Amino acid sequence: MLAQLVNFAVVIAVLWFFALKPLTKMMRERNKEIEKGLDDARQAEARLTEVEKLVNDKIKETKFDADIILNEARKEAEKAKSAAAEKTKKEIEAMIEKAKKQLASEKRAMISEVKGEVGEMIVRALEKILSRGLTKEMDKKYIDQTLKELK
Repeated sequence: MLAQLVNFAVVIAVLWFFALKPLTKMMRERNKEIEKGLDDARQAEARLTEVEKLVNDKIKETKFDADIILNEARKEAEKAKSAAAEKTKKEIEAMIEKAKKQLASEKRAMISEVKGEVGEMIVRALEKILSRGLTKEMDKKYIDQTLKELK
């Protein structure tokens, strides 16, 4: 029985030093790693929440900036539209004014041409009428006087 007890003590001592002690040490290290992993996961979750909050804030800020830019672009577009309308209006007015001047010039030219033709017709008519009883001097005097009056 004593030999059994010594054998049992030796087996327990061998198991204690070679199996149980390394096993408990390994279990403690594993527990530490698990706790460290859990702490890291909590920190990562906290950091993720913080980053999500920052991302949401940046998105809100970007939307606000985009709204400002869009409003400015709309204002600029309105200004450009107004400027284009004003420019077109001025161009149309200039075209109308040019057409009026051209019409007035053509009117003057037509009047001048008509006066010339009427003058010639009067001269011919007077020549026919006056050829019967006036001298050439009187004829020329009347023609010059009539032309002066027509102009």
